[in-house]
Amino acid sequence: MLGLFKKVPKLEATFRPTVAVARELTREIEVAGELVLRNVGRDAALADLALVLIGGGTRRIDLALPDAWRGALRLAAGAELRQAVAWKQKLAAPMRAPAAEIQVITTAGGKHTPLATTARFPLGNE
Repeated sequence: MLGLFKKVPKLEATFRPTVAVARELTREIEVAGELVLRNVGRDAALADLALVLIGGGTRRIDLALPDAWRGALRLAAGAELRQAVAWKQKLAAPMRAPAAEIQVITTAGGKHTPLATTARFPLGNE
């Protein structure tokens, strides 16, 4: 019964890109930089995290989760997870988007629950 009223943790995500480009002709994206997940609420237990790149507001591309963020994590109030990330991924179809954002979600309990979304960052097109 207590699990029914479990609150979603209050998290903020920021991403500082060093490389952010979508290559339309080769059908790939390359994104690198620093990803920070900060707990702005109470102590939180996080499990089954996943990352999704949202390009142009509608295109969703699954990204690999950093190894340090896998499994069950405890994040104290005011604490943060900071990780340098780099993704280079082939796409099924060409993508041309002026901006993108990264969404942190959890798949715990069989549902996809959004936890935090970064601010939009410019996505270069080649």
